Amino acid sequence: MDVVSMKGSGGAAISHSKESLSLAYVQALLAATGLNHNEPKIDNDGIDITIRGKGFDGIFQEPKIEVQLKCTAKSGIIDLKNNELVFQLEKKNYNYLTGPSPLPLILVVHHAPKNFDEWLIETAEGTTIKYASYWYSLYGNEPIEKESRTVRIPLQQRFDSQALICMMELASKAEMIYNLEEAKV
Repeated sequence: MDVVSMKGSGGAAISHSKESLSLAYVQALLAATGLNHNEPKIDNDGIDITIRGKGFDGIFQEPKIEVQLKCTAKSGIIDLKNNELVFQLEKKNYNYLTGPSPLPLILVVHHAPKNFDEWLIETAEGTTIKYASYWYSLYGNEPIEKESRTVRIPLQQRFDSQALICMMELASKAEMIYNLEEAKV
C-alpha cells in the first residue's frame, strides 16, 4: 500500500503507522544494546521516548537521553550530492529541541520506503525494518519564528547501536551530544 493512502490495511492512519515504525526501529536498537526506555503517556512537549542506561562509569551511572521521533517516506529527501537527509521540522518541535534542558535532546528521523507494504522484509530467517534512522542535535541553536525549518542531517549520523552507546557514554559523563561536524576535540 502506498503511503499516500490514508490508512494501512489494518485500519490505522498512516501517520500513526509511521510513528510506530520509528519507535519499533529504536526499540530494536535498545534491545540489541541492553538499554531501556520510557514513553510519555501524552506527548505534549515534543519528546516521544526517553532512553535510559544503567551501570555506566561516568558522573551519571544511569544516563538518559530524550528523543523526538519522526518518520518520513517522502521521495527525494536523501540529497546524495551533499550526503544528507533533508527534513522539514515544525517550529514547536524545532524550538523544543534547541534547549535548554537538563538531559541531552536529539531528533531521530526514520527514512522509510514510500510503499507501506515495503517497510518490512519478512523471511523465514527474520524480519528487517527498512531503511534507517538518522540523528541530529539542535541543542543550542536559536529558536525560529517561521512555521518550520529544513534540517539537513548528514547520512554519517546514522542512528545505530554504536552511535547510541556513544551518546549514552557522553550523557553519562555529563557531556553534550554534538553533531559529527561540530564535534569538539
